[in-house]
Amino acid sequence: MNAQDLKNSILQRAIEGKLVPQRKEEGTAKELLAEIRAEKARLIKEKKIKKSKPLPEITDEEKPFDIPESWEWVRLDTVTREIGDIDHKMPQTNPMGSIPFISPKDFTPTSIDFSNAKRIGKDDYNRLAKKTTPEKGDIIFPRYGTIGVTRRVMTNRKFIVSYSCCTIKMLSNSMDADYIDFVLKSPLIKNEIHKYVNKTTQPNVGLKSIKMFLFPLPPLAEQHRIVAKLEEIQSDIDAYDKAQTKLQAIEQRFPDDMKKSLLQYAIEGKLVPQRKEEGTAKDLLAEIRAEKARLVKEKKIKKSKPLPEITDDEKPFDIPDSWEWVRLDEVIDVRDGTHDTPPYYPTGIPLITSKNLSNGKLEFTNVKYISKQDADNINKRSRVDIGDILFAMIGSIGNPVIVNDNREFCIKNIALFKQISPKLMNMKYIYFILVFAQRKLKGIASGGVQSFISLRVFRRYIIPIPPLAEQHRIVAKLEELLPLCQQLAGHP
Repeated sequence: MNAQDLKNSILQRAIEGKLVPQRKEEGTAKELLAEIRAEKARLIKEKKIKKSKPLPEITDEEKPFDIPESWEWVRLDTVTREIGDIDHKMPQTNPMGSIPFISPKDFTPTSIDFSNAKRIGKDDYNRLAKKTTPEKGDIIFPRYGTIGVTRRVMTNRKFIVSYSCCTIKMLSNSMDADYIDFVLKSPLIKNEIHKYVNKTTQPNVGLKSIKMFLFPLPPLAEQHRIVAKLEEIQSDIDAYDKAQTKLQAIEQRFPDDMKKSLLQYAIEGKLVPQRKEEGTAKDLLAEIRAEKARLVKEKKIKKSKPLPEITDDEKPFDIPDSWEWVRLDEVIDVRDGTHDTPPYYPTGIPLITSKNLSNGKLEFTNVKYISKQDADNINKRSRVDIGDILFAMIGSIGNPVIVNDNREFCIKNIALFKQISPKLMNMKYIYFILVFAQRKLKGIASGGVQSFISLRVFRRYIIPIPPLAEQHRIVAKLEELLPLCQQLAGHP
């Protein structure tokens, strides 16, 4: 998980009411809504804001996840003071003008840069300011281009924002503006944008649609506690991000041939010494066959088709006497995901494909979603569990990933390697073999426009198997040496 994935995951937990506990004495969001309505009614009466048009009720089908009983699902316009934009007629920019005219191109990674912004004169400003002007604490929400990449106004200076953005103004007494800011950065709002985006020449989201965005509302005191916890965690996320960036820079300089040599030594039985007391792979294979037979009898796995004997010509190198050459399907359960394309939805169950396998990790940032029903149908034969290995079998073949993410998802065009029993095979050893073998597997892939590897090829692929205790020692040694090699490679 990269830093942004981690942040998204934490934000998701926050807006689901799972980051901090609920406290009965803090009241309910229903009570808070009464205060919000009263504050907005007062502002309307004082002619500081205009009365909003009624928005449709939120149906159960719209709600993307469950929230605590003390919370309420509302629409964004309900909990903000006002959401507005300027006249869509562009003002006359003037280098000598005194008022900055800000658009998303003036956004830095964390703030707004006024130094190179276009300028407009006071007349244009006064005309545009009749509709809305940004104030300190407001949120600028781009409606075109980088939709939803928000920036908070942290200055009291006078400026105007392009119509390509809307300005989200905050209530002063009834809402925590920082909580709203965090929700707008969450995966929920990304899904809301996807739901409402107008896919024209330049994709955009209308002002009315932004007002319709779903918003999970906790009691005010809980909002404050969520914000405090998120701000506390942010420093840890930043440290994680810096460490990961440094590691990726090292990995880019890491020589592939050094890694390959280390893996080659490991699977040839040259990385750690053999120990007679650890038994033989032949004994281990007998246990694996007995376990597979039991699982077949209990109908937990399907019976494998007979595999051809391994000939001496197939063996690419010599291995220790206590090891055995086997076909992959003899020691693990080899399956694959769907090869069909179910309908996609804005939210639902993630469908993992080859583009979501990267550097030994699962990437959920650009994932597509399918319905729970379609996911359940796929997972009847290819449910992924912690410790399983995924391997792209079509297109960009390879990129093995050992799964350590317990969220629900399903797979398409990906081979799935499942352990028969954790007591009989170290899946990290299999993972390292696949990392080493992926180049060879790419070479034997078939197909025209898009190369692919069939399950038959995977099941018949031969690998060297040591006794289980030696597998553990090989994995431990690789996990010790690979980072050291990366560090060495990063130095002159």
